[in-house]
Amino acid sequence: MQHRCASYGFAKYLKPWFIICLLMLCCATGLDADAETFLSRWDRTLFDRTYDAPPRREPTWTIMEGISDLGDYRGVMGVSILLMAYGNESHRETGKLLSSAYMGAGILTFGMKRLIRRKRPLDEMLGNPAMPSGHASIAFSVATILGYQYPKWRIPIYLGAGLVGFSRVYLGRHYPSDVVVGAAIGTATGILVWHNRVTLLQWEF
Repeated sequence: MQHRCASYGFAKYLKPWFIICLLMLCCATGLDADAETFLSRWDRTLFDRTYDAPPRREPTWTIMEGISDLGDYRGVMGVSILLMAYGNESHRETGKLLSSAYMGAGILTFGMKRLIRRKRPLDEMLGNPAMPSGHASIAFSVATILGYQYPKWRIPIYLGAGLVGFSRVYLGRHYPSDVVVGAAIGTATGILVWHNRVTLLQWEF
């Protein structure tokens, strides 16, 4: 019984890293926006059906821009700092876990962007690479932590993260696959942080 429990615990921690490694392999080899593959055609079709090309329809465009900003790292960082500085013990713990989750997701996202170097849908030149979506990875890492902390609000929290991802496609910033991979990275990072929270909460930062 102890052996089985130990194996289950190891698998629980290993699974998110396995998902991330698999996604990195798939993205590096198969999701080239310039290649004519089934995935790229599917990606482009979904993008064309979702993107609200100019002239922009107001107020929907403005609302989507506001939703998109919810996945910005500066907002998450600011909330985390406020919770750690001025919150009660529970809020400080939430702030620490949020900081750990979005920093972990951010590092993985930045590394994959530099590895894959995928152009954004509307960019002729490679500026800030598209794959994966940083807003989606941050939004889902935050949603995962908050979903564990507040289980009753898990569904609306994840719906909010999903809206952040959708807004990135609607505004023309990302292909759908960029958002899907970003969401997977954020979720996996959040799971890892939560299951290692006892250790992380001992850190002083």
